[in-house]
Amino acid sequence: MTGRRTPLPNYVGCFICGHAHSRSLDLRFYVEGEAVVARLQTDESHAGYPDRVHGGIRAALLDETMGWAPSVRFGRFCVAVELNVRYLKPAPVGALLEVRGEVASAERRLWEATGEVRSETGVVYARGRGKYFPLSDQETDAVMAQLTVEGQHLPLSEAIRRAQLGAPADSGGE
Repeated sequence: MTGRRTPLPNYVGCFICGHAHSRSLDLRFYVEGEAVVARLQTDESHAGYPDRVHGGIRAALLDETMGWAPSVRFGRFCVAVELNVRYLKPAPVGALLEVRGEVASAERRLWEATGEVRSETGVVYARGRGKYFPLSDQETDAVMAQLTVEGQHLPLSEAIRRAQLGAPADSGGE
């Protein structure tokens, strides 16, 4: 293994993770234990007010990260049906933000996740809680057909396995 972690899949046109979207944050999501984690180096393009990261950026980061958490745990994609964000402190432009999402509970019809946006030193800027509706296996497969892992099309189960192992996308995980 090269020491480089494998990200979770992304869609090229996504505002959050798309590398072909002209205004994308171009974020990648990783598995760390039971959590899904992403990091964003903020700049002036993320500002809402001078020197403050826009609240909508923080909400979008939480939504995407929290939505990935049950998808990783249960091997199916989901869509948000409710998102609650509590803004605790302004996040300064120029900060490296770490976003973490974890499964809080799972019912048959809805999955719940929690998340935080924090600084490298642990200052919590926002907390979120979301409810997510699981897609069917067929819907998950249709979404996955549009996603790649470092340019490769993989089944979601394989993409998750590689992300959990930290294996490079072009390896078998060994």
